[in-house]
Amino acid sequence: MSRSRSFMFALLALGLGSVGCGEPNHQPVITAGPRPLGSPSTPGGLKFEEGTVIQLQLEVTDADNDEIFFRWTQNPSNAGGVFSDPSIATPTWTAPAPLENPNQPIYLYVEVEDHNGGVLLGQSPPLFILPKQQ
Repeated sequence: MSRSRSFMFALLALGLGSVGCGEPNHQPVITAGPRPLGSPSTPGGLKFEEGTVIQLQLEVTDADNDEIFFRWTQNPSNAGGVFSDPSIATPTWTAPAPLENPNQPIYLYVEVEDHNGGVLLGQSPPLFILPKQQ
């Protein structure tokens, strides 16, 4: 797994619920993202101007072909960014006004669940919001 993806997700629960003929459930797997589509792998984070509409990238597979459910959130939760639809795989996110502390990043999280016991959490790289240029 590439370094850029390895820090972006953390396993929350190992899906061991039964499906079908007593076979264990396989955990969904994030194969790309979550991150702004086309963004470079940058160790210091990514910078966006306030008001920028960012297309998010997320690719997930499930070996059992279970239906996958998504829940996107941001931290800090009161940052003011807006998801187009927090329950789909690849929403857009509109960057809010810069935070009071310009050195504080915003992280986007996506919870991926197959409703058979498989749950994981993906984390974006740190996002820093710049004031809109006049």
